[in-house]
Amino acid sequence: MWMKKIILIIFIFLFLTGCNKKESITPIITSDFNIKDNNSSNQDTNLNDNSVNNSKENFINDNSNSNINYSSKDTAVINQLETIDSEVDNLLNKEKTDDVKNKAKGIFIMLVDFVFYDGEINGVTFDSLTEAGKAKALKLINAIDEKIEKNFPNYKENISEKTSSAFLKASELIKKGASNIKEFAKEKLGEKYYQDIIDSKDEFLLYTKSALSIVGEFSSSLFNSLKDKLSNWYENFKDKS
Repeated sequence: MWMKKIILIIFIFLFLTGCNKKESITPIITSDFNIKDNNSSNQDTNLNDNSVNNSKENFINDNSNSNINYSSKDTAVINQLETIDSEVDNLLNKEKTDDVKNKAKGIFIMLVDFVFYDGEINGVTFDSLTEAGKAKALKLINAIDEKIEKNFPNYKENISEKTSSAFLKASELIKKGASNIKEFAKEKLGEKYYQDIIDSKDEFLLYTKSALSIVGEFSSSLFNSLKDKLSNWYENFKDKS
């Protein structure tokens, strides 16, 4: 009898002890879960804060190029090129006549003269611009070229039979320089193409005369005698290389 009572007491004791253990485990599990949630929440908060900070940094970086300091020569050329760009819009909105096409050709010829042959816009040459000024000038000239090309496909090839490839190459170099000024070098036009344009200068008069009213104050070196200059130019280029 006593043995049964002892066994019963032991059984009750073990049962109660087991229940207490289960009850004591529960808050520990809950506590661990809450800690993980809190850590996760903190991590999310940190990620959000980092995202905001990164966004602010990107915003600053994206706008850092808007405060470029152009020289007075840069400004004189950029302002005139922006005016030409606007005038080209007006020109291309007109009926697509031969006169409009000829003016468009003349504009491009004179802009090539400015970039590659030391032509002057408002008394300023391309070489006298700062790197930032050159980059902006090439972007504007490329935009003008693309507008004309859209309205008169293959217009550069039709300026002169001899200069078809030369003007295409000039356009390609301008486009590359507009994307990355560090890749631009007018010597990349090549001696042959450079000379082809000079040799065809008399064929350009019809176009350039009609474009003067749009281009504005422009002084051309292309229509002077440039054979000696060409030789000296490439000699200097070879010396630098």
